[in-house]
Amino acid sequence: MVAIKRQKLKAYILLESLLTLAVFALVTSLLLSAINQGRRQQIQDYEQQEVLNLAKMAVQTGQEELSLNGVQVRLVRDSQQIRVYHENKEILHVKKD
Repeated sequence: MVAIKRQKLKAYILLESLLTLAVFALVTSLLLSAINQGRRQQIQDYEQQEVLNLAKMAVQTGQEELSLNGVQVRLVRDSQQIRVYHENKEILHVKKD
């Protein structure tokens, strides 16, 4: 009878250890995925900031097209408005009243 009790105890300890390891793996994977998502968002924000800085430089210098560090913007001006495009998307539209 003593041997059976020891086996049950060892099995219970093993089960607890496996469960703890599974919870630890789950928490670790959730933490790493949150870090990756944060980094992706930060990279996206930096890219948008670089596009807006380049658009500001293009407006200040009066150039219709400007390219720097692999980023290219195009300005379309008329007497009432300025539109700034990046990758065929309008990123900025300023209109006079």
